[in-house]
Amino acid sequence: MPIFNVTPTFLYPHSRQYPFDEVAEKIVRELQKRNFKVPGITVEFDYYGSGEAKYQHVYRVIGNSFKLTFMRVQGKLTNSWNDIAALYEICIPKQVLKVYDDESGPTYYLYVGNDWKADKTWFMNNTKMHAKLAGVPKKYLKYTGECHSRIQNGRAQTLVVDTDLNREYAPQGEEPESFSCSEKMNEFTTWLQENVLQYILTFSVSEIVEMPRTMEKLIPYSGPWSAVYSICDSSDAEKIEKAKKDINSLMPEKRYALAPNRRLVSFDVPCYNRFPKIAYDGFIWCDVNQGEKVTKYNKFMYEVENAMLNFFDSSYYILTIRPKYANHVFVVDNFPFEETRQNLFQKIAPRERLTDEEIGNAYAARGATIIPITEYKGGYKEPIVLINRELDFDEVEIIKQIRRH
Repeated sequence: MPIFNVTPTFLYPHSRQYPFDEVAEKIVRELQKRNFKVPGITVEFDYYGSGEAKYQHVYRVIGNSFKLTFMRVQGKLTNSWNDIAALYEICIPKQVLKVYDDESGPTYYLYVGNDWKADKTWFMNNTKMHAKLAGVPKKYLKYTGECHSRIQNGRAQTLVVDTDLNREYAPQGEEPESFSCSEKMNEFTTWLQENVLQYILTFSVSEIVEMPRTMEKLIPYSGPWSAVYSICDSSDAEKIEKAKKDINSLMPEKRYALAPNRRLVSFDVPCYNRFPKIAYDGFIWCDVNQGEKVTKYNKFMYEVENAMLNFFDSSYYILTIRPKYANHVFVVDNFPFEETRQNLFQKIAPRERLTDEEIGNAYAARGATIIPITEYKGGYKEPIVLINRELDFDEVEIIKQIRRH
């Protein structure tokens, strides 16, 4: 979800659940004093939230020999959102440690390959799962907190090799069967202190400290349709009506009219450069036809209905949407989807059902047509407008209620 029109609150690691948490917070704060710009270190940010409750935090800190990922829960922010700015995964040379807010695990990976130089990038960045089952060469061993050996607060004392029902490799020869959990955590803490924090401290702090930019330049909407039409369920309609009377009656995280809720192309459909990656995102689907005349038999609104509503909803509300900004507004042509699907049905006759791969090709054909509305020059046979951001209340108006039969 793009951060749009609201300055997010910056979150710092503050948990003290694990020994390395304090040094993790120091790393983030010292990076901030240098505007997150330190030679040899790349800092990535994550943004999340809804309405007027938007948040930003350091997501990854990456160096030549380490990678730190911050996405562990360290408390609640609102009824809808958790604070996830705590350190979750630490990757240092030949070792990876993952920890969890619920005290499960931890999970630890030890490199046992024969060529660290060749395997380093893979080990630091790839998912390590069921190597033995997949028949790939043995490059790591997996260890988890032993469930039968816990201290009084419920945390594992020992990291024991985990073959995962013989789907992961087992130790051989002098390869260790287990580690002390506390000793391993202290080892990671020391490594971070000596190799990351101390390195950052060798650089001067910035005279002017600025937060990373999150707000984007607003582009006034001037699309070919002054209004488009979508639908919402009764809960969204109730929220819209409530906000029109008094927006402060809503919790900050609920202060938006409508949010993206359906992908254009499912993750089940492989890309292979057949369509832009944005097609995997969620959107508010909108019909460009006159909303008051729409019925459930209109095929454009039929696509919108399928995208925007749950099967069990007994009724819905037609909305007029007048976008204020063109940011994150796209156009897609539904015609290639219909054309591809019909051609496939002709080819597979007398078979009457498309395979997942075949219907995926139809979705990919539609996904390939997605472009920003600022680039649309006309020509689509069956245009559908897709909005990839939350809508403000003054962008939405309820037209009428439709009961489903």
